Amino acid sequence: MHWTPCGALQCGTVAVPLDYDQPQLGTIQIALAMHPATDPAQRIGSLVIDPGGPGVSGVNDLPSELSVLTAGLLARFDIVEFDPRGVERSSPVLCSAPSAGSSTSSAPGPLPDPVPTTTGAQLALLANDEEYAADCESISGKILPFVGTVDAARDLDRIRQALGDAQLTYFGHSYGTLLGATYAEMFPTHVRAMVLDGAIDPAMSTTQMIDEQSEGFESVLDDFFSWCVSSGCPWRPAGGASAAALLGLISQSRSLALPAGAGRTAGPGAIYYAVLSALYARNYWPNLGDALAQAAAGNGAGVLAMADNYVTQGSTNAVDAETAIDCLDHPVSRAPSSIPDLAAQAAVEAPFFGPLLAWGEASCAVWPVPSTRTPQATTAPGSPPILVVGATKDPATPYVWAQRLAAELQHGVLVTWQGENHVAYYYSGCVRAIDQAYFVAGTLPAPGTVCSD
Repeated sequence: MHWTPCGALQCGTVAVPLDYDQPQLGTIQIALAMHPATDPAQRIGSLVIDPGGPGVSGVNDLPSELSVLTAGLLARFDIVEFDPRGVERSSPVLCSAPSAGSSTSSAPGPLPDPVPTTTGAQLALLANDEEYAADCESISGKILPFVGTVDAARDLDRIRQALGDAQLTYFGHSYGTLLGATYAEMFPTHVRAMVLDGAIDPAMSTTQMIDEQSEGFESVLDDFFSWCVSSGCPWRPAGGASAAALLGLISQSRSLALPAGAGRTAGPGAIYYAVLSALYARNYWPNLGDALAQAAAGNGAGVLAMADNYVTQGSTNAVDAETAIDCLDHPVSRAPSSIPDLAAQAAVEAPFFGPLLAWGEASCAVWPVPSTRTPQATTAPGSPPILVVGATKDPATPYVWAQRLAAELQHGVLVTWQGENHVAYYYSGCVRAIDQAYFVAGTLPAPGTVCSD
C-alpha cells in the first residue's frame, strides 16, 4: 500500500475488479485516507471505519471521526476510511452532467412532492423518478450494476489485504453496519474485531424496514412536539405542535410554495426532509423549531436550507450514490402501482413518516438495474465476538434492529445505550470505553450491558 500526504492525512488507492465475476472487465480504484497510529511502538494494526450513508465519503468524514475517537484507539491503530465504490473519488455514480469546472452532479432543483396525494401528483413523481433513472443509466450505466454492498464487502477484503492486516478490525456506523455484517457473513474468519453501531438487520424485507423505520422516526417526532411545547419553541401552531399541524403546514405549501430567497421556493419536499434531518440528533431540534416558525410565517428559507443539507451532505454525489446503492441492496416490487397501498399501510402506525418512506420506494421500483443483495439472517459462523450497539430511541436504525442482528450472529454481543440520537458512539462515553477495550484487547462487556449516560 502506497500512501502520499494529503493535508494532515495520508491518501492512497486500492485497485479492485469492477465485476468480481468477470475480472477481465478491468478494475476501478477505491480511494482511502489514513491517520497513522500516534504510538507506533504500540500499534496493533488498522481500524477501518465506514461512517454510514450509503453515499457518504469516508475520506471526507475522517477528520470528524478523528475528533470523537478515543485517545487509546488513535494511539494503537492507523485509522482508515474510504470512499465506497460509486462514491465521490471511487468511480462515482453521476445522474446529471457535471456543471462547468466541477466533477460533481449539479445542485438539486425543486423537489417533487414526495408524498403525492392526487393521481396527478403520483404520476408526476413517477415520471420524475423514471427520468432520473434514465439519466443515471445514460451517464453511469457501466458502474450501476456493481455498487451494491455485496461488492463493497469484497472491496473491504481487498482493502484489508492492501493494508497488510491478517484480519480486519472494523467499525461500522448506520449503513456501515450492513456493510460490516455482509463482510462478516462472507469472510467470518477474516474478522479480528467488529463493532456495528446503529445497526441494520440484514434479514428484514424492504417493507419491514420501511414500517419499522417510519415508526422509529414517528416516535422521536412525537418527542420533538412535546419538547417544542414545553420549551416554548417559536413554532406555535393553533392547538400546539403536532403531526396534524405539521401536515397542515405541508398542505399549505402544496397549494402555494413558500418563497425561500434567491428565486427558490420550499414545497412539501423541503419541509419533509427538514423534519427528517432534524430527528437524527436532539441538538438539531432548536433549528427545526426555528425553521418551522419561519415557514408558518411564510418564509421557506430555513426548511429549504435544512433539506438541502440533508440530501447533499456526505459526498459530492450523495443523492446519486445513495439511490444506486439502496436500489441494489433492498429489493422492492417492480410495480409502482403497489405503492399507494404500501403508503396507506405504513400510515396506520406512522401517519407522518410512513407515506414518505413508502413513496421513497418509487425510485427503486423504476431503477434500471435489479437488486443484487438477498435479505437474509447474518450468522457469520466462525467469527470472533461481534459487538452490536443500539440506542433505545434511535429514529433511523430502530433498537429492535440491533436486538435482532445480535441474536442472529453466532457470536453477537448486544450493547444498549439509553438515548435518543443516531449512533451511540458519538454521544456516550460509556459506549466509547466499551468499544476501546474490545478493539484493543478483545475485552467483552458483561451480557446485557446498558449504558445510560
